[in-house]
Amino acid sequence: MSARQHFVKKGDHYNLSAPASFLMVAVYAYDPSESAAPGLREHIDVILARATRAGFGQADILVTMLSKGEQSARTMQLACDVTYSVGGDGAMIAMIQDFNPKKGGVR
Repeated sequence: MSARQHFVKKGDHYNLSAPASFLMVAVYAYDPSESAAPGLREHIDVILARATRAGFGQADILVTMLSKGEQSARTMQLACDVTYSVGGDGAMIAMIQDFNPKKGGVR
């Protein structure tokens, strides 16, 4: 899937695929220059752990890339692999939405 399919402009906003949504949240969570909501990075780690238990074998590589702020076709492909591993688009969106920024963790 190309980047064009992950970020689709609709009028004055963009529709994002589930992997693109995950990648945007993960990049934000791991960016040292941002002050992400408490617990967001840990929440991304929970998603990655679930993907790892399901067979995703590159979580540490993705975390390294995120920590360096890398946004590339490779990080997008890894986000797609994570999404597939956790059960697909619906499962990924549900996991992203399960974060509660007021509590610093899962709802």
